[in-house]
Amino acid sequence: MAREIGVAVSTIRRWEKGQAEPTMTVSQMKEFCKAVKKSFDELPNSLLPSDVSKNGSNGRT
Repeated sequence: MAREIGVAVSTIRRWEKGQAEPTMTVSQMKEFCKAVKKSFDELPNSLLPSDVSKNGSNGRT
């Protein structure tokens, strides 16, 4: 998984243990979706930065 999305194995371990919050670029998020065979809309909101929603809005009006 780490190689597929371009992060260190230790980063994945910290995510799994709750020691760090997942932060991914758009391209990493796309690769993550491929790796877990899910669409972006199927991902839990907890994987998204707090200022981004699934409809593409960044929370600004």
